[in-house]
Amino acid sequence: MQPLTPNSTTIALMDRCPLTLVGLSSFIEGLNAPSQIVVQETSMSAVSEALLYQPTDILITELSGLSETIAEGRKKLLELCVQLPSLRVIVYTRCQAGDELKALLEQVNISVIARDDTLPQVGEFFTRVFDGERVLSPLIGTCLARNDSEEIYNLHHLTRCENDVLTFLFNGMSLRQIAELQRRSIKTISAHKCNAMRKLQVKNDSELFSLKKNITQQFVVSE
Repeated sequence: MQPLTPNSTTIALMDRCPLTLVGLSSFIEGLNAPSQIVVQETSMSAVSEALLYQPTDILITELSGLSETIAEGRKKLLELCVQLPSLRVIVYTRCQAGDELKALLEQVNISVIARDDTLPQVGEFFTRVFDGERVLSPLIGTCLARNDSEEIYNLHHLTRCENDVLTFLFNGMSLRQIAELQRRSIKTISAHKCNAMRKLQVKNDSELFSLKKNITQQFVVSE
């Protein structure tokens, strides 16, 4: 681990498996970012309590630890975010159930990264969070979009691409993240968003997101 300097990032780790904690520590060290791991715990309850007394920049955590359900771990994590609003969180998880993950997206300091992402991707995503970005793994975004397709949007006059862009936006992804996922330019993704807003007769993001709960997904036109 890099020596602690005034610019070092302090990190807490939580996973139910001690060997995973060792592996994460080694992986973070290999990123060559100035950092120091100051807390390691095997349950969300324990790490939440520790962070109340140990100033920390970033928590990297699974959704639940030893003797915890995902629902219990998520509840503890969301409570911790309220108690420590400056804490940035990376949920590095095997869970890809949309109904389990959606509540996390309401917290602007939470990034969600899939355990199934390749290690180079994980390294890039971690580094981006260390640099102050919020990251949603493309695998997680795809999973959330797939879940939402069964629930909520009916975009009668939108193309499939326009519908996909709105679905990803509603799940917390930025235009840049959508462009990376779709392997298209940000300009193209922005054009799909603008076309969708025009067809829905909304003028800004606030009006667009106000439609979220009232739209049921239906593809009428495809590209």
